[in-house]
Amino acid sequence: MSTYLLVHGAWDGGFVWREVAALLRQAGHDVYTPSLTGLGERTHLTHPDIDLHTFIQDIVGVFTYEQLEDVILVGHSFSGMVITGAAEIVPDRIKKLVYVDAMIPRHGESVATLSAPYLDNPYPSAADGDTPAFIAPPNLTDSRKSPMPTRSYMQELSLTNECAATLPRIYIEPLDHPDSWPMAAFFRAMALRARDAGWRYMSLEKGGHWLMKTQPEPLSKLLLNL
Repeated sequence: MSTYLLVHGAWDGGFVWREVAALLRQAGHDVYTPSLTGLGERTHLTHPDIDLHTFIQDIVGVFTYEQLEDVILVGHSFSGMVITGAAEIVPDRIKKLVYVDAMIPRHGESVATLSAPYLDNPYPSAADGDTPAFIAPPNLTDSRKSPMPTRSYMQELSLTNECAATLPRIYIEPLDHPDSWPMAAFFRAMALRARDAGWRYMSLEKGGHWLMKTQPEPLSKLLLNL
């Protein structure tokens, strides 16, 4: 039996992993799908001061209070930042890090610095010239999506833990990103960064960015084969 801790991406909540979590549990594994502060069922806790460190502490708290060890820690999209930060704090409790079409930060990078080359205006200013406190979800058809606190995009990660740097890392990439999607080139660059670093690389032919919703069974099989 393995223990999986699945971390959702921007604007989502733990609910996005429902089908994948069910399949992993059917295979006999323990699975945790927390929602980050201010997102998902915790959207009532949102406030402008939430930053990347808040999200990292959310995940470290799951390790602490659930007394988790030997965990396969999985992050989707934005939460590549979160799982990388959590690994800095509890590397001894992590078995593997898995990035599902996710951001791969290096020391001193933030979401803003990573994505800036790929977006014309990722953080538009309000009418008075100030940066808004929240970034609205791009897909308004799902009422369960919540705005992201802008601070979480701006905060840089400090990556100095040598033990964390030695953890096995896996990247899972969908191969069918539409070229019209502004972030397609960005996530292709992240996959290339993983391959250049010598990570184990896995892919799915189709499914797009939200593989846990479009391809839960194939994604679950990849996670089970780790």
